[in-house]
Amino acid sequence: MAAIEEYVFNGDGGPLVGLFGDHWQTIYRSEYELPDYSVEVIDKGSNFRSVQPIVNVLNRLRPELPQVVSNPALPGEARFYHTNAYVGERTNSSHSKKDLPPEMAKAVRINLMERLKTEGWVPDKTKVLMLTHSVLAAEQGYPRIAEIFRGRTEQFVKKEDPVVKLLIEVVEPMCAAYSGGNYGEMFHIYGAGPAIRCHADKIAWRADMDQLLELRASGTIGQVLDHLGQTGRPTLTSQIIKRQSEFEALRGQPIPDDMGSLQRYATLREVPYAEIVEVTKFVEGFTPFATQHSVKGAEFENVLVILGGGWNHYNWPKLFELLKTKKVTAANSKGYYRSRNLFYVSVSRPMKRLAVLATQTLSEAALEAVTHLFGLDGVEELSREQLG
Repeated sequence: MAAIEEYVFNGDGGPLVGLFGDHWQTIYRSEYELPDYSVEVIDKGSNFRSVQPIVNVLNRLRPELPQVVSNPALPGEARFYHTNAYVGERTNSSHSKKDLPPEMAKAVRINLMERLKTEGWVPDKTKVLMLTHSVLAAEQGYPRIAEIFRGRTEQFVKKEDPVVKLLIEVVEPMCAAYSGGNYGEMFHIYGAGPAIRCHADKIAWRADMDQLLELRASGTIGQVLDHLGQTGRPTLTSQIIKRQSEFEALRGQPIPDDMGSLQRYATLREVPYAEIVEVTKFVEGFTPFATQHSVKGAEFENVLVILGGGWNHYNWPKLFELLKTKKVTAANSKGYYRSRNLFYVSVSRPMKRLAVLATQTLSEAALEAVTHLFGLDGVEELSREQLG
């Protein structure tokens, strides 16, 4: 940007440069305000995604950029639910303050989703946005994989790890095709030369695939990899073969600290393969869940946003308090903008229906901010009966 400013913006003539972006959707860096460059800002005032009730929330949250919908008459809703009525013990850890106990939070979310379904929310057209992969992993059934790749989630979410890539892109589709009797699709995924030359080949394929399905259900990732290494159905990639050779060469000795990839490989081998089955569902979009970070730029018909503890970089009760008091200081500004921007990204994803569930205790100031955003009729305190 400094080079563009010096040689283009402040130069004599030159090309006209347009930069598209929204600093309110900065969620991966620490600079949340527009730099003081000599550029002309052209605000986008049209919203072609969301219906009026959702845009009303966005406009109250960001009054300096009023957005206008294409058809104000389209039906929709924006609602906020909180759990202040809960009187039991709440969390008090470094990552989670005044939140519902995990099992309670899960039960409340499930009960709310069931209620929303009776009110017209279609599950196949609904996305549930949660904060972290660790929370999702606990919900979805792959906690150990999430822990292994903590701080490196892209390695399994984007299938950058060679083991995860092979299992998700090849092994799981082959097993699905075989289980469904779609053998042509199975061999297409397998991708090698002619796989069946005689009746004995057919028998061998069936035996190997049946054993793979058994290991898939009750074995570990390491057992599945060893099976593939013996059968070649499908074949292991060169990267996996190399890691396995390095692992075996140690002969049970501790893995050196500077061999992080091999350490992850060794730990991954001990994980039940069932976690790969669940990771595949999440990565390939076969579940209604996503992290709030992962949906930037996406849109869904209905969105349920879960605001709870789990990551000390985000403090939702504090965000709402600061929205009310406006007491943003040098000390709390980064946390405020970080939470504000992620909240803005999350609540601007739905097209028709938005619901936000806050499972942490909200102060009076926070509730006043929430009521301002969603309107008096749009905020509901879940009763003690609804909270169990």
